[in-house]
Amino acid sequence: MRRTAVKNQHWSKLVLCLVVLCLSPLLTAYAVWGESDAVLQQVLTAPQGQKPLVVFYSRTGKTKIVANALAKRFACDIEEIQSTEDRTGILGAFTCVLDQLLDRDDNVLPYNKDLSNYNPIIIATPIWLGKLSSPIRTFIKQTGLKDKEVYLALTFNGRLTEEKEKLIIESLAAQGITPQGIYKIITKEKTEEDMVKDLNRQLEEKPVRTAMIESM
Repeated sequence: MRRTAVKNQHWSKLVLCLVVLCLSPLLTAYAVWGESDAVLQQVLTAPQGQKPLVVFYSRTGKTKIVANALAKRFACDIEEIQSTEDRTGILGAFTCVLDQLLDRDDNVLPYNKDLSNYNPIIIATPIWLGKLSSPIRTFIKQTGLKDKEVYLALTFNGRLTEEKEKLIIESLAAQGITPQGIYKIITKEKTEEDMVKDLNRQLEEKPVRTAMIESM
């Protein structure tokens, strides 16, 4: 009996050693996982296998400057939303005001680009009377971006109050969109270089999450 018990103890120790040897690579990997958990978490939650897309509307050309800077920074595609409305000059500005006051949709050219391979979607738009421009509002309504990560680059001459910004966020939330980041660029009396510097500074402070899997 004693000899059998001793023999069983030897077998138990041998099995334990084999288990430890088999598990040691997994334990090492787990330790590495724990050390780099923050980086790995970013990878797991980032939009994988997809590229950013910049979508913009620009009436005077200032928002286009911001949009081009975004596309250059992320080396990604860029798409312009085009309105069939004549928004040039004083009459064009008056049309913009009416769109905002009456919450009217815009007559934009059909947007047929397949968005399935793009994420996040970075939208650059002017702010008119504290709201997203009507061409961009119409684009969002017609396209549906609730399954996308959306970032906003807002351009305006004056200022955007917290109350107006909150209303913008609420209007997007009603369409299933939660902006992952909002960048506000004041264009009044700013040169192109000033606007791009301001944008890049904000992007450094609040980076846009893009796919990291391909770079690892």
